[in-house]
Amino acid sequence: ADRDGASAVVPEADEKDEDIVVSGVVGAGDSLNAILVRHGLDQQAAYRAIESLKGHLDFRQIRPGQRYRLVTTLSGELVEFEYRRTKVDSVVLVQSADGSVKVSKRRVPTEVSEVEIGGTIHHSLYQAIKDAGEDTRLVAFFVDVFAYDLNFYVDTHPGDTFRLIVKKEYLDGELVRYGEILAAEYRGKAGTFRAIRFAPDGSKPRYFNEKGDSVAKTFLKTPLKFTRISSKFNPRRMHPVLHRRRGHMGVDYAAPTGTPIWSAASGKIVFRGRRGGAGNCVIVNHKNGYSTLYMHMSKFRKGQRVGSRVKQKEVIGYVGSTGLATGPHLHFGLKQHGNYLDPAKVKMTRSQPVAKNQRAAFKKVVENLLPRLQAIDPI
Repeated sequence: ADRDGASAVVPEADEKDEDIVVSGVVGAGDSLNAILVRHGLDQQAAYRAIESLKGHLDFRQIRPGQRYRLVTTLSGELVEFEYRRTKVDSVVLVQSADGSVKVSKRRVPTEVSEVEIGGTIHHSLYQAIKDAGEDTRLVAFFVDVFAYDLNFYVDTHPGDTFRLIVKKEYLDGELVRYGEILAAEYRGKAGTFRAIRFAPDGSKPRYFNEKGDSVAKTFLKTPLKFTRISSKFNPRRMHPVLHRRRGHMGVDYAAPTGTPIWSAASGKIVFRGRRGGAGNCVIVNHKNGYSTLYMHMSKFRKGQRVGSRVKQKEVIGYVGSTGLATGPHLHFGLKQHGNYLDPAKVKMTRSQPVAKNQRAAFKKVVENLLPRLQAIDPI
């Protein structure tokens, strides 16, 4: 480690005697400027390099443990700087002798294979995927794609099964990451749900069931991951803080402080701020006179404001206990034309199905993937 103890550095031999090559690891509290200056660049040279990297490297995503490689001359002039964002993806800055700079992205070649995975729930989906020998990052896929129909906190039961066909990317025999999920199924007490990946006419891929109906609906079943209902819609509920009868015009979801909250549907933020007993609150307007309310947030998502347009599943804030709340939870309300509705009883319509002129292409995808999916043994 260097004198500051921030990052391990390893000098390397180089064919050119005038070049110094150093490999390092980002340490806690490190910034790009600190890394460059620490390895011999003066402040002005470091500033020029950082300016050149803008738009190519997201400085907010610099994390401890990421690797870099720096090449300088003996006099401290920058020759090359490579920042390894992931095991396979790098941003590379090359500076010529005349001072001109070129920035590019570099990707290490990997091997990709399609694998078929299945499992049975005994305790939780998280544990079942782990028991199947897979990385628990796959849990997020099920939660995201089936969030329109399932709440994996209350709808998961022992004996439920899952199947999926996924691309896995390897580097030197080691799993780097999961690629596209081509098909998936969740079968249990709540029903059987399938998702087939299809990109009509080369547009953005979406998920459909085997009939061509969109998996996505106008509203999510729950506006956050892994939660439980702590209080249902009840116009005559006794308020736990005020201790008097006061209608509970929404659903409460108990979740740890800081849990990300999704917008239940695409729309426009019309309120974002403190709102009495609701604490930190966001209200989003949607099509057909609908609006959704999100209360008791610990904090709001950065970069959004009143008037901002948000997409379905876009994070708008984080669970908290601000306002009149006995503990961390999200109060989720749903209105249509100003009247409160019970979110659990509103029948949501699905997004656009596969277009008629794409049905033949979709049928071929289903004929390839569905038999493979159904043949997976969910042991």
